[in-house]
Amino acid sequence: MLKRSLLVLLVPSLALAGCKKIEEEPLVLPEIAAPELSVETMKAVTEELSSDAFEGRAPGTPGEEKTLALLTAKFEAAGIEPGNGESWFQDVPLVSIEAQNVSPLTVTGGSEDMSFAYGSEMVVTSYQEQPKIDVADSDMVFVGYGVNAPERGWNDYADVDVKGKTVVILVNDPDFGTDNLEGEFGGRAMTYYGRWTYKYEEAARQGAAAALIIHDTAPAAYGWNVVESSWSGPQFYAQSANGGADQTKINGWIQKDVAAKIFAAAGQDLDAQMIAAKKKGFKAVDLGLKASSSFENTISKMDSKNVVGVLKGKTRPDEYVIYTAHWDHLGRCKPAPDGDDICNGAVDNATGTAALVALAEAHVKAGAPDRSIVFLAVTAEESGLLGSKYYADNPIYPLGQTVGGVNMDAFGMAGPAKNVIVVGKGKSDLDRYLDAALTGDGRVSEAEPTPEKGFYYRSDHFSFAKQGVPMIYFEGGEDLVEGGREAGEAVGKDYTENRYHGPKDEYDPNWNWDGVMGDLKVYFTVARMLAMTEDWPNWNEGDEFRAARDKSRAGD
Repeated sequence: MLKRSLLVLLVPSLALAGCKKIEEEPLVLPEIAAPELSVETMKAVTEELSSDAFEGRAPGTPGEEKTLALLTAKFEAAGIEPGNGESWFQDVPLVSIEAQNVSPLTVTGGSEDMSFAYGSEMVVTSYQEQPKIDVADSDMVFVGYGVNAPERGWNDYADVDVKGKTVVILVNDPDFGTDNLEGEFGGRAMTYYGRWTYKYEEAARQGAAAALIIHDTAPAAYGWNVVESSWSGPQFYAQSANGGADQTKINGWIQKDVAAKIFAAAGQDLDAQMIAAKKKGFKAVDLGLKASSSFENTISKMDSKNVVGVLKGKTRPDEYVIYTAHWDHLGRCKPAPDGDDICNGAVDNATGTAALVALAEAHVKAGAPDRSIVFLAVTAEESGLLGSKYYADNPIYPLGQTVGGVNMDAFGMAGPAKNVIVVGKGKSDLDRYLDAALTGDGRVSEAEPTPEKGFYYRSDHFSFAKQGVPMIYFEGGEDLVEGGREAGEAVGKDYTENRYHGPKDEYDPNWNWDGVMGDLKVYFTVARMLAMTEDWPNWNEGDEFRAARDKSRAGD
C-alpha cells in the first residue's frame, strides 16, 4: 500500500539488479503446520481500532491511549509477555507541529502577482519548532530533481547558491518512466533520491529557506487528495536537540498546474524544463521570481509509544524474530463531502495491527518456538517511520541477535489471490522462506509491479533494513482467483483513489476475509520457520544492507 517515510539515512539505490545470490548448500527449512488462525480476532480488532471512538489513532491523542489499552489487553490475553522488561511500552519522543493561519503562497516578479490557496493549490509545513514561520520575497530556483549524488556524478545544486532561497523540485528520480531497471538511478525502480524526504533533507543541507515539490500523480504514486489530507493537521517529527533549526523553514507541495503558471511567469516552459532535468549536467534555473508565505505553528512535545510483546524461545531465547506493524493513522483530516473528518485507517493499518494480535494467539497456541518472537506495534509510521526508526536506533533486543523479521502494512480486501507481491524481491535470503511457505498453496511470489513508486522506502521494514536486519515485506497480490489481474488492479485503484489516507478507509462488515486469512497463514509460517531454524539469513551479495548486517553480526 502507499506509504510515506521520513528517513534521515541516505540509501542511494535499491540495487536489485546488482544483488547476487551467494552459493550455499541448500537450506533445509522446518516444516510448519499453522494452527487455526482466528478470523474473528482479525475482524473484531480491526473494527474496534478503526471505529470513530479511536478518532483515527493519531499519536498523542485519546485515540493513542485507547489503542495502547486495547493492544496490551489483547497481547496479555493472547499469552505473550511484556517486551520491555515489565513494560509493554517503549517511549518514542516526538514533537507535534501544526501549521495554522496559513497565508497563500504569493509569487511576485512576473507581469502580475500570483496567489495560490492553501489546501487546494499548495500545502506547507515546517520542521522548525518556531511559533511563527515567515518566508518573504525569497528568490525562486528550479533545481530539477534536487539530487546531489557524488557517487553518480550527479549534482542538481552544482554552481548555484540557494541559501535563503526557495527551491522548486520534481518528485521521483530523473529516470522515472523508463521500462527497465537500468539507468543512472535504478531505471524504473525509485531510489531514495526520489523520495520527498530526501529532497527536503538535501534542500536543508544546501541552506534553502523553503522547498516546494511539484506534485505529479504518476511519479508521486498518489493524487493531490492524498497530499492534502496527509500534510494538513498536526505533523509529527522526532525530537531533536536543536528544535529543527538546521531544517528549511518551509517544506511543501504545489499542484503541477500551479508550477506551470509559475514557470510561465518566469518565461519558462515547465514541460521543457522537466525534460532537461532528466539529463546529467542539468543546471539549476533562476526563475527570477520571489515567493512568500507565512503561518503560525502550534507546537507540543510528547512521548508516544511503541507497544512491544514477546513470546520467549525455549532453547535459544536470546535470538529474536520480529513482527512489525504500525498502529497509528492520521487522526482527524480533511473532511469528506459528507462532513466525516476522521481518517479511520481501517485497512491502513488497523488490519496489520490486528494481525499482530491474531499471530500472537497462533504462536502461543503452537507452543514456544526455539527462538523468541517479538511483536512490535510501532507509532508514527504515517509521520515518517518514526516509531520503527526509534526502535532500530534504540533496540530493546540487540539487532545483532535479531534473526530477521516480517513487516505487515495494510491487508487487501479483494479476496484470495494466486500470487503474493514482495516489495524488494531478490534482496535477501528471506525470499526462500516465503517461497517455502507458499509451497502447497499453489501460490507464487512476484516482484512488485510498480518499483517506480518506491514502496520499499515507505514502510517500517526499512528502518530495520538500513541497520542490517533482514526484513521481508509482502502482501496479497492482484492476480485474483476471481477476476484475475484486471479485477485486482481495479480494486487497488479504487482504494488508492477513494479511501487511502482519507475518511472513507473504514471498516466494512461485508469484507471478504478469505484472502486476508490466506496471507495471515503465510505470515505465520515465515516467522515460525525463522524461529525454528538455526539459520541466520543475510542480504544477498551486493545488496546495500549487507555490510551493516555483517558488521552487526560480527559484534562491531
